[in-house]
Amino acid sequence: MTPDERRRVYQEIEDDLRRRIASGELAEGVKLPSEKDMAAQWGTSRPTVRQALAGLFADGLIDRQAPFGTFVRRRPTITIQWATDRYQRRPDGPTSPFARDAQQSGVTSNWQWNTRRERADEPTATRLHLDTGAHVMVTNYVFTADGSPIQLSTSWEPYNLVGGTPIEEPEGGPGPTGVIARFDTIDVRITEVVEIVRARPATADERRQLGMPAGSWVQAVERTHLAGERPVETADIIRPADQAARGYRVAIP
Repeated sequence: MTPDERRRVYQEIEDDLRRRIASGELAEGVKLPSEKDMAAQWGTSRPTVRQALAGLFADGLIDRQAPFGTFVRRRPTITIQWATDRYQRRPDGPTSPFARDAQQSGVTSNWQWNTRRERADEPTATRLHLDTGAHVMVTNYVFTADGSPIQLSTSWEPYNLVGGTPIEEPEGGPGPTGVIARFDTIDVRITEVVEIVRARPATADERRQLGMPAGSWVQAVERTHLAGERPVETADIIRPADQAARGYRVAIP
């Protein structure tokens, strides 16, 4: 088989599988035939099949799970409801916006975290209106939906505000979750939330933590909670771009 013939065959295999995945004929989580079986089906070699699968893997359509085989990639079903009321105080139900999003989507949410005290670098200090080197409480999160990692977040809070209070560590205590509800418990009333959303290629560490293929992009959200003019928390939130949606409902006076 000439190189041109091999290229034509692996492109036909890739296009066929891509079409069947897009139509749902090959549903999420379905195991693909082995490379040997596909090679026999198409009358070609395993390296040619491997080239076809490489294109699907690069686009995030399939997962390789050694030694079990190759599967159509499952996509978390959580839907983010980004509206003007997302960051309101909620007397009933989950106080975490992420938990509320998951509840509305009918999936089970969870998250893991690690909290420590550090000195703020210049960018973090600027966002929190602190001096560079001031102490902050830093929390790293990995959020999951139905057990699948779907979001990463790093949050910073001024130690001179939360240190020595019941919310010094954001998670694991007896109080509520969610920034607004937590700060209400120490009589700091958050009045505004600002978000800046950017798109960029995922880093190697982000791809590893979120199970993303090479070449994937993420939405990077820079979020800040303010009490009046004072920033009381700022966070960097990372979600796979192909699973993230941002929508805003704006009232017109």
